Amino acid sequence: MVHCSYPNSYPSVPPHHPGNNGPFYRPYTIQPGAPPPHYVINRPPPSRKFPLLSCLSSRGVSMFILIVAVIVLIGLGMITAYKLNAFNGLGNSGIPREDCLPNKTLCNGINECSKGGDEAGCARFRGDISLLQIMSRKKENLWLPVCATGVNDNFPTYVCRRLGFLEQPITQEVTINDNPNNVGMVGNGATNSIQGSVDVGSCPSGKYLSVQCNDCGSRKMGRIIGGTEANQGEWPWQVSLHQQSGNKFSHVCGGTLLNTQWVLTAAHCFTQTASPSQWRVYAGTISLYYLSTYSTVTVIIRHEDYNTNTDDFDMALMRLRSPFAYTASIQPACLPMVGQTFNPGTKCWISGFGKTVAASDDSSPALMEAEVEVISTQVCNNVDAYNGVITDRMMCAGDMRGGTDSCQGDSGGPLVCEQNGRWSVAGVTSWGTGCGQAKKPGVYARVTMFLSWIRSQMELGSSS
Repeated sequence: MVHCSYPNSYPSVPPHHPGNNGPFYRPYTIQPGAPPPHYVINRPPPSRKFPLLSCLSSRGVSMFILIVAVIVLIGLGMITAYKLNAFNGLGNSGIPREDCLPNKTLCNGINECSKGGDEAGCARFRGDISLLQIMSRKKENLWLPVCATGVNDNFPTYVCRRLGFLEQPITQEVTINDNPNNVGMVGNGATNSIQGSVDVGSCPSGKYLSVQCNDCGSRKMGRIIGGTEANQGEWPWQVSLHQQSGNKFSHVCGGTLLNTQWVLTAAHCFTQTASPSQWRVYAGTISLYYLSTYSTVTVIIRHEDYNTNTDDFDMALMRLRSPFAYTASIQPACLPMVGQTFNPGTKCWISGFGKTVAASDDSSPALMEAEVEVISTQVCNNVDAYNGVITDRMMCAGDMRGGTDSCQGDSGGPLVCEQNGRWSVAGVTSWGTGCGQAKKPGVYARVTMFLSWIRSQMELGSSS
């Protein structure tokens, strides 16, 4: 059930607080308790660091050290095994880690992990025609198109449901130039998994399935050029994530609506808590003073490799308890297709409840917008810029001369680019240094590097 709330009075917008990499990209911090004393308490130093050792002979000390070393090695081994078998951490995501066979094969139609994680992410969409491709069960990383005449009419719907989309898919038959032998995937009648439903076969017609799981990346309202405050319906995929503090919920981060029940955001938004019960997601709003439609959350999935020191792998997903109904103010952005690029110089847009004055600690209660330009990783990694810390999973956007920056954006919020008439989410607002400083543009998690992870998690999360 979708809820509506209307505050009795205008709440004050919580201030931004500094994070690891900059003052305005980090989520708001729940007010802490009393600070520790500023002095060091005087205590007499202990006579020995290890008093137990004084009771042991030299041989006993050696045995003690050996036992400790063995315990440490066993502990490290258990931690390593735990990580190798992990798709998600319970603390990060709310989804228990699953155990997998040591020599598992991805997408072979056989569950070799306890929750089927090895059989998720076996379908993808390529190019600007959204060509449906499925990985062969016989050979890992062999992606083949689906023959349009080789599957039943319900197959696209089945695929999209498995991938976490509740909407009616848009399908058409297309021809491609890079498959001269007309080899594709042909339906076999099974419905145990996406890749288990098809076999490699001949496609004499040369026509293949193009599938778009939802009507994404379009705005139902025209845009008013020139303002820094967004108008209703301009960025209908922008959502506001609110975290509970006591009896109140306050805006903490932004996010991007991918479909009626999934939101893309940043992992660093959940460094305090990833408990779904403490979060709400508001959609269709352009002012924190006038909140309307919201949904509670069932699952939060932080990327298992997220690094709190470097903000690498800064990606997360939220599954909503009550799917949103689409309106002119609530629409999804598109995930990029496999092979889609956002080259340096591409003009894109950021949005969020960000700062309007660089020196201020307060954010705007109004949804802000700003046009930014994609900057090459090479330029962004220059010594006088970010000096090599930008990884392949990050991208920079803004202006190297300073000025427009993600002050107008929001942690976890969207960096969207329009291509072929549709808006795709290219980045997730992650971090930066300063606000609008020269040679310090905004840094975003690069969505194209996470497509397989996103689709796998949405598939697993929708089936759990």
